[in-house]
Amino acid sequence: RRLRRWSSRRLGHRLDTWLDVDTRRGVLATYLPHVRRASGLAGDVVVWGTGLLLVNLWAGFVLRAFAYTRPWGESATGWLLGVLGDFAIGVVHAVPGLLVVLLIAVFARLLTRALTLLLRRVESGELQLGWLDADTAAPTRRIGNFVVWLFALALAYPYLPGASSESFKGVTVLAGLMLSLGASGVVGQAMAGVGLMYSRSLRIGEYVRIGETEGTVAAIGMFATKLHTGLGEEVSLPNTVVVGQPVRNFSRLVADGRFVLHTAVTIGYATPWRQVHAMLLEAARRTPGVAAEPAPYVVQTALSDFYVEYRLVAQADRSAPHSRAEAMNRLLADIQDVFNENGVQIMSPHYLADPPAPQVVPPGEWFGGGAPLKPPPAA
Repeated sequence: RRLRRWSSRRLGHRLDTWLDVDTRRGVLATYLPHVRRASGLAGDVVVWGTGLLLVNLWAGFVLRAFAYTRPWGESATGWLLGVLGDFAIGVVHAVPGLLVVLLIAVFARLLTRALTLLLRRVESGELQLGWLDADTAAPTRRIGNFVVWLFALALAYPYLPGASSESFKGVTVLAGLMLSLGASGVVGQAMAGVGLMYSRSLRIGEYVRIGETEGTVAAIGMFATKLHTGLGEEVSLPNTVVVGQPVRNFSRLVADGRFVLHTAVTIGYATPWRQVHAMLLEAARRTPGVAAEPAPYVVQTALSDFYVEYRLVAQADRSAPHSRAEAMNRLLADIQDVFNENGVQIMSPHYLADPPAPQVVPPGEWFGGGAPLKPPPAA
């Protein structure tokens, strides 16, 4: 016990000395309480083990000193020596198997390291492989490393100490049963994530709409896909949900990794459609970040009972905000300004009775009459 107290003081002093060194402060300060607790526990084990050994030796010596108790003393000493001998023999027998396990682990580590170096070059675009591109290199690397370690575990299992014992077999059967019963949902999520990665329906950095959620793809994991909406939110969608819903990609058909900007307005039939087209195109021309090439365009998507639905489609250029929400905010603001300047209300008219005069536009007013915006020359 005196030796334990002395060694504890020495170890505590040495740990405090190491803690004062700036280069080791970050790691050691984190694990210092655990190191002290582990060293104290190890010291207690050594003290109690030594004490029990001394008690056994003293009891055997005392029992052997009398003729009546001599068989007990000899048997006690023989039992202890037998236990220690069996333990030493077990350790010696386990050494070859542990060496095989170590070799398997080293080989698996080298193989995964080589695979990681190769696929990271593909991810960065440094290396081109016909059957693999930069988008699928990362999931291929994860799956390949997992398969390598899985095979390494299967090869090393028979060489683990106690692998052939009935208790070890029972524990492995119980663990397999628990995994098979509780991991069905996790396996489904992982398979959906793998399918999502290899289908290439969305990539990191693209702007997509999944169900009612739209945003920039921040991460595609094995279990969930994360979107940044641009409104201070990060939405995490389970991969099974992503696979089961249509994905609208606003960036796939746009060059330079940008995105599409489009919005719809509903204007009454009394406003000439050519004038609405011109106003929407003028708003797109005024908005910073809207690309001039390819040129924005307007399509009429519906002739409803009370109004016409117009949709403006444009592309963002490199000067546009990284967040599509901010780019759409600028475009919608300019659309309001242009319509207000031309006296056209952005409201969907409704009525309860037929108007006294038909709500049609005569041919002479097709281009808006005296409105500030003139018809395009091609018209």
